[in-house]
Amino acid sequence: MARYASATVLIINSFSTIHDGDDLFNKGQVSTEYLVILAIVLVAALVLVYLIGGFEAMGGSNFEAESLQAWGTAAPFSITSMKQAGPILQLEFRNSDLNALTLTGISMDNMIVYSANTTFNSGEKRLINMTTNGCGAPGSKFSHANVRITYNKGGLIGKSETGSKPLTGRCS
Repeated sequence: MARYASATVLIINSFSTIHDGDDLFNKGQVSTEYLVILAIVLVAALVLVYLIGGFEAMGGSNFEAESLQAWGTAAPFSITSMKQAGPILQLEFRNSDLNALTLTGISMDNMIVYSANTTFNSGEKRLINMTTNGCGAPGSKFSHANVRITYNKGGLIGKSETGSKPLTGRCS
């Protein structure tokens, strides 16, 4: 019986430990300091991600990069760079097909902006200048929708390619 009595006293002593108010205050202070430090670290991380440009793609303001990515992977003609100053739009086309292609026309914004026979060998790049709707002040946004490229491939005449995104960039 004495053996059980000492165990009972030990259990009662462990539950009846009395804490004064200072211990609880210290625990609360430590928790508050931890939360403040965590908030500072999170804010610093968000500022760093913003400065690196990580939020740019999520915010929809990265329209030029999205347009170049979509057109840069298009086939058989890809557009690897674009520049517009005033009404002159300069596009760099690349033939990503294994065969030679002849570019015969380009239309955008429901108007024909280029009509000539320009032959591209496989993998060849060329700059093509065309007249489009005017561009605003340097740095302002331009966008050309409904882009359609017409070309010939061997004996196949009048083939066309339509982009999944408009041509979008900044005026220079």
